[in-house]
Amino acid sequence: RGLQPNLITYSAVVKACYDAKIYADALDKTREAVSMKLVPSMILMSSEVPKWDLHLLSESLSCMLLSDALLTLIDTGKHESPSFKDILVITGKGLNTVGQNGPVLREKVPKFLIDVAGLETSAVEGNEGRFLITGETLQQWASSTEFGQFKSLFHDKTPR
Repeated sequence: RGLQPNLITYSAVVKACYDAKIYADALDKTREAVSMKLVPSMILMSSEVPKWDLHLLSESLSCMLLSDALLTLIDTGKHESPSFKDILVITGKGLNTVGQNGPVLREKVPKFLIDVAGLETSAVEGNEGRFLITGETLQQWASSTEFGQFKSLFHDKTPR
């Protein structure tokens, strides 16, 4: 009996925290949704380039999943290997976007990475539904003040 959390309730809470820039709580709720299998895993490994697929996710969930993956990757990289691979992030072209604002993820996710994380991305020529985070960029970002500032937005929530 009672209410059971689902993707809609988690999405609403994550969005509220994200919109208020309370990223630590947004990340915490995103991780809960993932642990309950309400949100699919976005990381796909194929060939040499990891692919992080954000299709069909909201802006707030996409940005929090990406933040979590990046924070975990950097923390793991500091302990295991000093070099990073390129990462292909798939947002989709927004062809299924409903509403007047047009495609959301393909514009908002890279903007979040630049504005909030201080992490530069590169366009993928010939496919506007994808962008690249180069290994070189990740390497530089991992030792930058921007990364330290980004990590501090999540307080004690990083890494798992």
